[in-house]
Amino acid sequence: MKNQLILFVLILMASCQPSKKTYVWDEFAVEGDASFRGISVLNEKVIWVSGTNGLVLKTENGGQDWEEVYIPDTDSLDFRDVEVLTKDEIVLMSAGPDSLSNIFKSNDGGRHWEKTLANEDSLGFFDGIAFWNQSEGILGGDPIYGKLFLMKTTDGGETWQRIHPDKLPEMNEGEFGGFAASGSHLTVKGNSIWVGSGAATSRVFYSRDKGEHWEVVYTPIIQGEGTRGIFSIDFFDENTGVAVGGDYKKETEGEKNVILTKDGSETWSLSQNFPIYQSSVRYLSEDELISVGPAGCYQSIDGGLTWSAFGDSGFHTLDVAEDGTIWAAGKEGRIAQLTSK
Repeated sequence: MKNQLILFVLILMASCQPSKKTYVWDEFAVEGDASFRGISVLNEKVIWVSGTNGLVLKTENGGQDWEEVYIPDTDSLDFRDVEVLTKDEIVLMSAGPDSLSNIFKSNDGGRHWEKTLANEDSLGFFDGIAFWNQSEGILGGDPIYGKLFLMKTTDGGETWQRIHPDKLPEMNEGEFGGFAASGSHLTVKGNSIWVGSGAATSRVFYSRDKGEHWEVVYTPIIQGEGTRGIFSIDFFDENTGVAVGGDYKKETEGEKNVILTKDGSETWSLSQNFPIYQSSVRYLSEDELISVGPAGCYQSIDGGLTWSAFGDSGFHTLDVAEDGTIWAAGKEGRIAQLTSK
């Protein structure tokens, strides 16, 4: 009887372990050498990607056909982030110094566009956008005069208001406010905002009341040079989060480049093993995560504690729709859907 009980317990424990799925990238060829860093997946049918030389593409049939979206006078812009709020409402962000940083909005599925925000500060450089819902969103940019540059919208990107610098903690000397690598150096959930920094210091700035009050915490992720730090951050709920990064000049190396929190960002700890440099990460469930980098992709089935490589492709950016549809995009015009066997 005792041996049967032990066997039953062992079988029960084994059945409770998360199972590892086998993932495959289904790639879609796009002509040219565009580099995509913006992606937004509304559902299994509607996906948008954005990148260099003003190139924006959309599909409304799950990737079978891709349509180039024309935005007048934007050929010189680098569209580093895109947010599809509805099939008709799209917010698009370009990144770069001075007049190269802008926000555009379409209310008719991309047929017509309006520039709703233009960078007016010579030190300005937009890095990424995130939305709580169809109305409320936040924009993050490089620091200006020692404070994070953050703006909020409450009307779906039609107008933007800066969060007053006096509400924000001081930046450290040599600390960047975010890397514009994948549009995901900041994220939102519930009433919270998290913003990852990098370079000389890599910290997480966070607010639990949509930007009215802020705290900042040091992290153990790799840092200390201008190419290192947090490149992407995501939260499963308002407590459980992950941040990935590394050194973008060393794409095939991995050291202290995944950190985890269980208390909403009050404390961060290192993962147990480190994938190579990763530029974007997303939760699929509380236990399962996917991350991508230009030199390779990784999967975790234990909440980010350990990671294993999969596939032969690399990407800059990644997004997961509410229905579970997963897409990524990267250099050389690469766009792909992730499917499991």
